[in-house]
Amino acid sequence: MMQQWDKITYWIKRHLWVTFLAATIVLTSTIHFYIALFVPPTREKAWKEVQVTEGMSFKAIASALQKEGIIRYRGYFEIIGRLQGISRRVRMGYYGLGSHLSMWEVLEALRKGRIIEYEVVIPEGYNLYQIGWTLTGTPLISSDPDDFIEVATNKKFARDLGIDADRLEGYLFPDTYYLPKGITVTDIAKRMVQRYKDVFTDDLRERAKELNLTEHQVVTLASIVEKEAKVSTERKLIAAVYHNRLKQGMKLQADPTAVYGLRAWITKVSAQDLKRKTPYNTYLHKGLPPGPIANPGRGAILATLYPENVDYLFFVAQGDGSHYFSKDYGEHGKAIGRYKVNKQKARQAAKGKKP
Repeated sequence: MMQQWDKITYWIKRHLWVTFLAATIVLTSTIHFYIALFVPPTREKAWKEVQVTEGMSFKAIASALQKEGIIRYRGYFEIIGRLQGISRRVRMGYYGLGSHLSMWEVLEALRKGRIIEYEVVIPEGYNLYQIGWTLTGTPLISSDPDDFIEVATNKKFARDLGIDADRLEGYLFPDTYYLPKGITVTDIAKRMVQRYKDVFTDDLRERAKELNLTEHQVVTLASIVEKEAKVSTERKLIAAVYHNRLKQGMKLQADPTAVYGLRAWITKVSAQDLKRKTPYNTYLHKGLPPGPIANPGRGAILATLYPENVDYLFFVAQGDGSHYFSKDYGEHGKAIGRYKVNKQKARQAAKGKKP
């Protein structure tokens, strides 16, 4: 009996010891795995840029991250990445990562494609020269706007993108873009043109046909409307004036067309500018200019396609951004007279306020 009890005791002790060893191994492995996955290699913030290029394998990505000290254990990283399906769809670009991030946070950054991007705002009515200068104010391209301008004025490139024009002016849609570090000026232009194509739908092309206008003519006229309309509610009225002038064979006489291509930013159009001989100057040439003078937004495009049903032929600024619209030249002349009087009064009032 005693011998049997000794055997039972031995068996219990042996299994307890095995259980203890197994529990210890499991606990140690769990702690090790937790540390590997959720504890950063360091606490000190030290951001580094890691580039994921086209065709780069997940193994190569893991190797680069380990080399930079961003992750401790490449094997864990690869296994978890494959289990989560991250290894098959890592977005290309530059990632801002650091050893102060846990492996889980690094995996999340790759899974969500959190590459380094720059916000670039292109206002409605900017021309391609202004866009070029705007891009130079970011780390995306060099300090020379000609890099972008050269691409935007390349006829073959425009045609390759499906634009029936000699340049991309008018088709670089104004919007807020989030552009990744390392993007080329060619890809920037492509993205802006694609945004335009998303906006100018087949329904709008059908509307253009109803007006007996080509898409290029619509964009050209919309660019003029965009430059002239300082108040968004006047877009359809200004569009109506130009439509009526075109129907009657009158010159459009749009001030912004006289200086297109001469200065990136237009501050004021002078009497001398209106006489300047350029193919875009609608004071010298009837009809539409050969192409857009800026990049119109959706509002200007819709106003051009759906103008107000009015018989206005003239408009003149009132000094506050809005305009006074007239049906004939006599009424227009009176409006100009009122504008000059108000302008003179404003000057005198300004002088009176000076010490």
